[in-house]
Amino acid sequence: MPLITLKAKIHADPQTEAVLKDAMFCATKVYNGLLWHLRKEHKETGRVDISRKNLNRILKELPRAKGYYSMSVQLTRDEVREAYKSFFALKKKGLTQHEAPGFRRKGQLSPLKYVQSGFKVEGDKVTLSLGTSREDGIKQVTFRISHRPGVEYERVRELSIAYDKVSGRIEARLVVEVKTRENSGTGRAAVDLGETILMACAFDDGTVMLYAGRQIKAIRRYWQKVRAGLKQSSRRWRQISHREKKQVEHLLHVATSHFIAECVRKGVKEVVVGNLDGIRESIDYGKRLNQRLHAWPYRKLIDMLKYKGTLAGIIVRDDVDENSTSITCHACGKVVASNRIHRGLYVCSCGWKAQADVNGALNIYEKAYKVSPVKGSSGRVARPAVVSYQLGWHGVAEPKREGKPLRASA
Repeated sequence: MPLITLKAKIHADPQTEAVLKDAMFCATKVYNGLLWHLRKEHKETGRVDISRKNLNRILKELPRAKGYYSMSVQLTRDEVREAYKSFFALKKKGLTQHEAPGFRRKGQLSPLKYVQSGFKVEGDKVTLSLGTSREDGIKQVTFRISHRPGVEYERVRELSIAYDKVSGRIEARLVVEVKTRENSGTGRAAVDLGETILMACAFDDGTVMLYAGRQIKAIRRYWQKVRAGLKQSSRRWRQISHREKKQVEHLLHVATSHFIAECVRKGVKEVVVGNLDGIRESIDYGKRLNQRLHAWPYRKLIDMLKYKGTLAGIIVRDDVDENSTSITCHACGKVVASNRIHRGLYVCSCGWKAQADVNGALNIYEKAYKVSPVKGSSGRVARPAVVSYQLGWHGVAEPKREGKPLRASA
């Protein structure tokens, strides 16, 4: 049964919330305590022992380890081990500029993680175990949660309590086994992600769709200007960042929901998305464009496509290398950067002419399935359907109305 991660709001009284925050603070102290002892050992012996046996020995010396559930303490221990393993792997590759794992800020609230035990979810009611050794004697807490509607799941496999820096609230994240809809389709589609064109989608019937990203860019620019004169991480700065996040997420939800619905209508069973891992580190367009690239929410977009596709019985994967797909001619295969005349047009000397992002999506499709979705091409593709959407609001106050509906034009 497929798994998805649900983000849920926590509805708890002030006392329960205070206990949760204290337990999360204990997780930070345990993480930092383990690092401190490992650094001390390295200074004295010249080596770092990250075996579970050694870390468990250190845990017995940390009083804060009694402040939350014992299995969660072990998961904090494993976080330290993984951090050091990653560091050792980088050093082995000769990447000496990377530093050893660092301490978390003293006031930071680290996630409380539960895997298969220590928690119970009954409808919207959640009960968490905090162990039996807390100084205040509290052994468990109970609170209610609310998450996105329309998700039916069999059981909760994992649960974590995390602090959202933007909203300043604690949230629950549940890894659940979901019920999927029956999907007897056999179709396939490919998606090229971008900034101005959020998604360029090519279907196996030769049709293409473009989802506009200009509204998201406008929201980013607007809120960056509003934040420009504010002290970073101040209350007002966090409030504005929260508004920006919610507005961007709303547009991403609208676009991805529309696309998945279109896939269901066309009988699509599998969608492949170009892999963008490492794109932020691999290119340098200058300070201004780099800022926009780092604010580009492509990972959140892919995650939305995956969980919505899962609920609809559609497989969404992002394991196809997107390298050079935007500058490769889909008709003759020549790789010529200058063929991309401008942002929206790709023209090749062989006669191929297409919208540039559509050309990229077609190349991703062919890389994934070893066949072109454009049958009997004469050097052109049909004019794509363009899907745009608007929020209709920017203000700092919470919106009083939902975004305007999608409109599509051919």
